[in-house]
Parts: sequence; C-alpha cells; structure tokens
Amino acid sequence: MGKLVRKFKLWFVWQDEEHQQWLQQMAAQGLHLRSTNTFCVHTFERGAPADMAYRWDVRYFGPNTEYKQLFRDAGWELVTSTVGWHCWRKPRVAGASTEIFTQRADNAAKYLRVIRLLALVVSAEALAYWVIPAKHEYAEGLAWGMFTGTAMVGLYALARLSQRMKDVQGA
Repeated sequence: MGKLVRKFKLWFVWQDEEHQQWLQQMAAQGLHLRSTNTFCVHTFERGAPADMAYRWDVRYFGPNTEYKQLFRDAGWELVTSTVGWHCWRKPRVAGASTEIFTQRADNAAKYLRVIRLLALVVSAEALAYWVIPAKHEYAEGLAWGMFTGTAMVGLYALARLSQRMKDVQGA
C-alpha cells in the first residue's frame, strides 16, 4: 500500500465537473482517491500516475445491488461514498465514454434529486421556525438569523443547481 496523502478541497454540487477534473489531475500525479468525508477532506493513496475518470452520483438511500452492478458492468469502480454521494472511477481509454449517464435526462435527474432534498430541508427549517415558539427574545433573534442565513444559502444553491440542470439538459 502506498503512502496516504490528505488534501482539503471545498466543492459544491454544481461544481462537479471541476471537482472531477481535479481528481483526474490528482490521479495523473499518482494520487488516487481512496476516501472523502463531509468536511471535503480527500484521502489519496500514492501510486503510479494513471489517466482515470472520476464521476459523482447522488443516491440518498444508498446504492442498491442493481445500481452498483450496472456501474460495474460499465467498467466503473466505487471508490467512496459520503452523505449520499458516491464517487466512481475507471481508466480513461481513447474512444471510450467516460460518462456514467448517457442520457441527458439521467444526468439532469442527479441535480433534481439534490434540489428536492434541499427544498425539503429549507421547508422543514421554515416550518420549525414558525411552529416552535421562542421563549426568550435572544432565542427568537438567533432562530431568525439562522433561518434567514440558511434560507439565503439554500435559495442560492437552488438557483445554481437549477442552472446546472438546465445546462446539462441543453448540452
């Protein structure tokens, strides 16, 4: 086993192509993704440089056996999973596709799954803010600040994801 190297790389779902390219560059330098976590810390194993394609997909309830087999049959290896995101890789071969989705609608559906979850989280937070009574003025102000901040970030993320979904559909 090669030496492990950890790198921090913050990325957002609408930046998946840039993140995948970064992972490909790491593999070309001999750093092969082994795991990642929710704090965007990537663990790489040092090895021989390779031309690898990396792709992310989201399945919140875990990839089932059929899903995994579909990817394996297409030559993909499951590298790591974190909070519903699953990273796949395979060697890049001239003339062979390096996309996990061959249909635009399937690729766009990945972003739609994230949009639905994000909308659910923002809605649940809004409901909690209006339903749970604040017993102290300080708590009410804190709750309002948290709700407002999360809602703004959530709306920004929804806008970026919607644009990314449109870009993929029209590609």
